[in-house]
Amino acid sequence: MNIESFLIGTAIGDAFGAGVEFQDRDWIAKNVDFTKFVNARNKIKISEDKLELFTENYTSWDYTDDTEMTIGVMNALISKQDFSEELLISKWLEEYQRGIKLKGYGRNGHGSIRWFFSDEKTIEEVREFQRYRSNPGNAPAMRAVPIGFLDENLINSYAEINANATHPNEIAIISSQCISRAAHYLLIKNEDPKNIIDYCLDTVNCNAEYIDYLNKVNQIDIHKSLTEKEYSILCGKQPIEKPYFLPGIKGVPSDSKLTVGCVLYILKKSKTPFEALKYSVLLGGDVDSVASITTGILAGKMGLKSIPQFMLENVEGVDYLKNVAKKFKDGINLK
Repeated sequence: MNIESFLIGTAIGDAFGAGVEFQDRDWIAKNVDFTKFVNARNKIKISEDKLELFTENYTSWDYTDDTEMTIGVMNALISKQDFSEELLISKWLEEYQRGIKLKGYGRNGHGSIRWFFSDEKTIEEVREFQRYRSNPGNAPAMRAVPIGFLDENLINSYAEINANATHPNEIAIISSQCISRAAHYLLIKNEDPKNIIDYCLDTVNCNAEYIDYLNKVNQIDIHKSLTEKEYSILCGKQPIEKPYFLPGIKGVPSDSKLTVGCVLYILKKSKTPFEALKYSVLLGGDVDSVASITTGILAGKMGLKSIPQFMLENVEGVDYLKNVAKKFKDGINLK
């Protein structure tokens, strides 16, 4: 298990996925061959005033909030302070402000927490917005992998804190715990990927909705291409419908539970980090979150040899990511 490869893999999956984030599955299949970076953010099917959220201050190969907040979790875990919602908020804000200092503007991709960063809402107001949503956003899941490096006895409680910091929502908590557990299963326990969903069901107190969903995902044959029915099981009703985002396209929406199902399916199916990146992006929809998690975990397990050189050379901030990884490894005494 290699922390440096994990974090660079996370950033590569995030950055490459961000270029085609919220594009339709069929469009991606026709236009993305993984030999070059594709920046289609100006093609996102959304009103012009909202499109700015995705295009303003965006540069190809930038990593987004997925990697930024993952770094924040890593910094919180080695801070020598009690792990808490408040500590996480301070580390995410610190990393966000680092981005502003570096670039002159805040990093692209943030969801509801951007209201807090911009002083539009308090963090309590952000939490209230997410608390009772039936489809909470996937931020707690996308940043949960580093918690999987901890002792088994800490994972669920720390993953719950990670969710509660911004999304005190039952589905978001389960999602954070499942991703942390999946990371632990593959990176620390080094177990067989085919049983990863069973492990999550055994170690996370999922509700009936979540159990039913993951059991259905677990029945999908990883050795065959997805049928339309299986794709709809994995990503939800297609095309995406409101209130899920982005309505009207075929893809995985910005949804906590569906992100987890897609991640676990791809981790079962993929033989290399690059395969995981491709399978993630070809889903369509909110692909940068899925790709950042799957590519990061498998890069941490297998290294970066399968990743094309042009990705390794162009992703943002490799030296910084290496420094973060070294501090994290030293800080939690990983071998």
